[in-house]
Amino acid sequence: MSMTDDTPKPRPASDSIYPALPLEELVSALARSSLFRDVEPAQLRLLAFSAEVKDVPAGTVLQDADVRGAPAYLVSGGRLLVGDDVAGPGALINAQGAMAETVLAVRLTAKTNTRLLVIDRPLVARLIGEYPTMGRAMMRSLGMDLRGLARGIRAQAREATREPARDPVRGA
Repeated sequence: MSMTDDTPKPRPASDSIYPALPLEELVSALARSSLFRDVEPAQLRLLAFSAEVKDVPAGTVLQDADVRGAPAYLVSGGRLLVGDDVAGPGALINAQGAMAETVLAVRLTAKTNTRLLVIDRPLVARLIGEYPTMGRAMMRSLGMDLRGLARGIRAQAREATREPARDPVRGA
């Protein structure tokens, strides 16, 4: 009489239904974002390695629109609907949520089986406590972003208040 082993075997990582980017590609994706562009690669590697991994089945609503306190999400694999747009591997969603309580104005839904890194404020605060240079780099990046935003607002205000050109012949 032959006995068969019906015990389920663990699935090798390469067969995962949740695809994922390698750590170095996640670090590169973080470095491309304005918030993390000046952070040292070793610190970004620690951030990516320490972040919570969340596997989201296709069709699942990860977060409804207008929820306060949304973290940052880095798409490691799969596709995520961000409102009407599609974000794929390497996309950083709601980067500001890593530093401050924000309201994400769009719904997040997994278009395919999706693996995300969840980068929340407590994780970032802990890392900044351990690596103050990381916090200073992030604050510099935020400052540059705010200065750029202020320049854009001033330019729009000048454009909006500019008087229409007058026709010298008609007087209008």
